[in-house]
Amino acid sequence: MIVGRDLEAAQLRDVVAKLAGGHGGVAWLEGEPGIGKSALVDAMARDAEAVGCRVLRASGDELMRAFPLRMMADALDVSAGSADPGRQHIARLLRGEPVESGTLDPVLAAGERMLALVDRLCAEQPVLLVLEDVHWADEPSLLLCHRLGRAVDQIPLLLVLTSRPTAPRTTAARLRGLVRERPGVHLDLEPLTEADTAALVARLAGGPPGPRLRAELARAGGNPLYLREMVEALVRDEALVTDGPVRELRLDVTTTAPSLVAVITRRLDSLSEATVGALRLAALLRREFDAGHWSEVSGRPMTELAAATEEAVGAGVLAAAGERLTFRHDVIRQVLADQLPMAVRHGLHRHAARALAQVGAGVDEVSPHLLATSGPVDGWAPAWLAGLPEAMLYAAPDVAVELLVRATAPPVPADELHEALLARLALALFWLGRDEQACQVAEQVLHRTTDPARQTRLRILAIRAAGRMRRFEQALALTRPATDLPPQWRARLQAWRAMILAFVDRLDEAAAEANEALDSALACGDSLGVGYAHNTLAYLAPAPDQLCHIDAAIAALGDDVEATDLKMLLTGNRLHRLLANGRRAELEDSLAEALVRAEQVGSIRAGIMFAQAAGACYMYGRWDDAVMYADRPDQELLATPALSYLHAIVALIAMHREDHATATARLHAAGFLDPDAQPRWVSAFGVVAEAVAMHAETGGDPAAGLALRTSYLDLPPGPARASRSDEATQLVRAALARGETAIAAAAAAAVQADPDPAPDRLLAIRCCRAMLAGDAAELLAVADEYERWGWPPHRAFALEEAAVLLARRADQAGARAPFTEALGTWLDLGATWEARRVEARLRPFGVRRGPRTIRRRPAHGWDALTPTERHVARLVAKGMSNPDIAAELFVSRNTVQTHVSRVLSKLQMRSRIELIQQGPASDR
Repeated sequence: MIVGRDLEAAQLRDVVAKLAGGHGGVAWLEGEPGIGKSALVDAMARDAEAVGCRVLRASGDELMRAFPLRMMADALDVSAGSADPGRQHIARLLRGEPVESGTLDPVLAAGERMLALVDRLCAEQPVLLVLEDVHWADEPSLLLCHRLGRAVDQIPLLLVLTSRPTAPRTTAARLRGLVRERPGVHLDLEPLTEADTAALVARLAGGPPGPRLRAELARAGGNPLYLREMVEALVRDEALVTDGPVRELRLDVTTTAPSLVAVITRRLDSLSEATVGALRLAALLRREFDAGHWSEVSGRPMTELAAATEEAVGAGVLAAAGERLTFRHDVIRQVLADQLPMAVRHGLHRHAARALAQVGAGVDEVSPHLLATSGPVDGWAPAWLAGLPEAMLYAAPDVAVELLVRATAPPVPADELHEALLARLALALFWLGRDEQACQVAEQVLHRTTDPARQTRLRILAIRAAGRMRRFEQALALTRPATDLPPQWRARLQAWRAMILAFVDRLDEAAAEANEALDSALACGDSLGVGYAHNTLAYLAPAPDQLCHIDAAIAALGDDVEATDLKMLLTGNRLHRLLANGRRAELEDSLAEALVRAEQVGSIRAGIMFAQAAGACYMYGRWDDAVMYADRPDQELLATPALSYLHAIVALIAMHREDHATATARLHAAGFLDPDAQPRWVSAFGVVAEAVAMHAETGGDPAAGLALRTSYLDLPPGPARASRSDEATQLVRAALARGETAIAAAAAAAVQADPDPAPDRLLAIRCCRAMLAGDAAELLAVADEYERWGWPPHRAFALEEAAVLLARRADQAGARAPFTEALGTWLDLGATWEARRVEARLRPFGVRRGPRTIRRRPAHGWDALTPTERHVARLVAKGMSNPDIAAELFVSRNTVQTHVSRVLSKLQMRSRIELIQQGPASDR
């Protein structure tokens, strides 16, 4: 029983009981060190194990905060020595070791595998996942916690988090906010009351405290750890006496330790000098540490440390933690570390780093000690940094950048080692997205290197970084090396020059450079150069040839990191071209494979794949799926320019469904309604242009909507405008509705001005011409073609325009069929705004909805599920985990997770356990 925490303990027992019944949740415990968080968590763990739950537990560590997913790895027992091959695989990814070809970001890849591991564990039995001291957790672990927290409504997972009441980081604050959104509890632990303090002291001292003892213990401020340490110190010092019914302070005892630190220091004074010395070195390691590393750092044999361990465990300083040792409380570790002067501490950290590096410890074991020091990284360390496999830079890029910056700071001599370290620094900065710094460091190396491979690689890196910052002139200047290069490197560089030329609309020059680069790369057999060249040519080529270039590039590439990144980019482009060519079956097969692959290789481009999926589902009228995919990338990715347009897709769907509040919130969140930024967004993304125009139109200002849509006419001819043909059809409709025939004609002319139109643009051209000419028959033909493509919103658009034209000619009978089909399609999509519009447009001509009500899918129950959701529901009912369902359907685990959440929401169930118990509707 925990003194003074009856209410909190009861709340936590309740969520554990719900977990045993299959219902997940989130618990957040907050309070100062020693306030009792760990004691409550210990009780939860005992209760959970008693009712058949699996308990996983870890804590944040100040030394390891810079190392991605370290806390989650500890909780899931991910280590190279694990008996589980899956855990070994994750451990190797986190150490930056080569695991499989083409892994781009080992942290992202490891995170996806950790989520799948938790899914599978929860399919076996309910899981209590305890993460303590999240104020010290690494950022990727916090992000993974957030994703797990969003899944507790569908898997039997109770996520328990403890933290000090410090100002939280943004991610930690979002994580704490999950408690308000998900089932669970949020406990702010207060100091013990005077009565509870007396009860605890009575238990520890063998009797209730007398007045003098109570007054002395008041300095603990109700902190249970401080109270315990004070009472145990008084008992050890025989400073308490029995005075009638109470325990009292001896009269000759005038003072006790003034603070928790002082009390712990007195506890340590009872240990031998040799043990305390060894413990000070252990305190430089993590709170939970490996005894072998302790031996290496201290220079003492294990036999000697065994005696020190036994003494420290007996004194309540250390405790066993499986095969490792742990300090009983982090305050104890901190007291030991603080006993060392800062200069001595830094020297010992350097010693520890070198000792661990010499025995082959990983970056995650060596680097924390280098990070704990100040000043330059010198001596043996620069050569160690230069000798690490490059993949290890990706495992902890922030750590790599800090150490490389310190290793290259003046007055380091400008030798080959310094050049190699700067090259690595530029690469790490680039993968962190710190483009300005990456450019500066890369150019610094370019001014002095004579290595053609290093020069070309850094030059391309700087070009890409400058391009991401839209500094195309700077990028172009970088494509011209000062010296001649071997053909392999020259071809790669020329391919990137062609791409930059294309971005600045120097299309003829771009095509010539790209073709020359392709010939050179083929001649020297450089697959990456071939891929770069085909990538540029795909952007420039006529529509019928684009897929050929993309497929040729993908076929040419290997599996190294650079090739894998380009392959992911090409795959995204290929999906877009399949959509534009109406090849739906091939697109859906390719998309499923691309999503799975993106998660396997750990690529930030996974967000691009979800964006392509959202766009495709929007065109196919699968708007719920479009929202699912649009919301799938993490909020951090959605804030980047490359993916923020996904907010516009969600906003469009919301406006179609007359949810103006959601649309406005999404557009504001992305900055699309900011008058200063809006022109830039509108010119960059067609879906943003349509969203802000529709926002004005649905908000009651069609004139403003038309004005916004006319921005399409400002786009320069070329590939960028050619990819935005849908805007022309919307502009023609809006212009004709307001009698602006000149604008409509200009839009129709612009959409057909670019040569070699893709199939989707050919349909847009036909639609625009038919609206201008009043050709209802052609609009009906276009609608039939859109039906063949499986694009219901476009089909309904063409049908509506045809119905209006026929009605204006007094052909009510001819108008009724396309009107009914258009109205039915809009209602099936949930597009009530368009449904109201088409009825309003046809009503003056006497064309109205028939007496038969069009059936709409219900919002709840089995009939509300889509066919895909029904299939997923049946697999869940069989007891399959999300990763197993994903493997069977060959989709990503994250896609399955979203489907399951929607299934449970529509069936109004609290967890998948209910679905397993009830079974699918077809079985009842």
